[in-house]
Amino acid sequence: MINIYQKISTIKKILVYTFFYSLIVSSNMVYASGAYDKGTAAGKGNFELNLTINPFNLVSYGQNYGVLSYGIHDRVDIVSYYSMHKNGTQSYYFGGFYQFLTNNNLDLGTGVGIRKTIGNGNDLFFPQLLYNIKLSNNFTIGGSYVHVLDIEEKLKNKGSTIDVTFYTPLTTLKKISPKIIEAYIGFGVFKNSSMDIGQDKLYLQYSLDMIFNFKNT
Repeated sequence: MINIYQKISTIKKILVYTFFYSLIVSSNMVYASGAYDKGTAAGKGNFELNLTINPFNLVSYGQNYGVLSYGIHDRVDIVSYYSMHKNGTQSYYFGGFYQFLTNNNLDLGTGVGIRKTIGNGNDLFFPQLLYNIKLSNNFTIGGSYVHVLDIEEKLKNKGSTIDVTFYTPLTTLKKISPKIIEAYIGFGVFKNSSMDIGQDKLYLQYSLDMIFNFKNT
């Protein structure tokens, strides 16, 4: 009988190969940003900041984007974000995250929250499935599946967002301050709720992620 961890290891390898293959062959992708999060909690008393910058609005579909989480429990985070698109559209989000699985290979979590788009109503983000696949040397592949419902239209289905991101640890950044617990840069692909994967272009994205604790000295 095949050990369950051997199965997980095989799945990880397949996902890694699929991820890099998609980056190489999908020449119709455009550069943009918009990662939500991954399936690992920040940890009790820790803050996590995921930051994406579209410098000088160079990317036509890009946005300036920040996700700030705070761990109220080892597996429970309060999550918020703010984003501003190149066209001036602004939105913010507030919700909760719960990590229901953790082991040496995989973290899984779920969440619920509300997004307010200024001048364009409110959306409910539910259900959500967030994951983080752990590779060797602290590399990970993380991302999310988020279902979007229009609150103003009696929870009308607006589609789903999907993102997959490869995270590389930034050990040099951790040396700047003892308050920085973990630091990563992530590169991946993203589908927003209005896109059809079979017909539309996917977006390339990046983010700088840090977990920190102000009490560390």
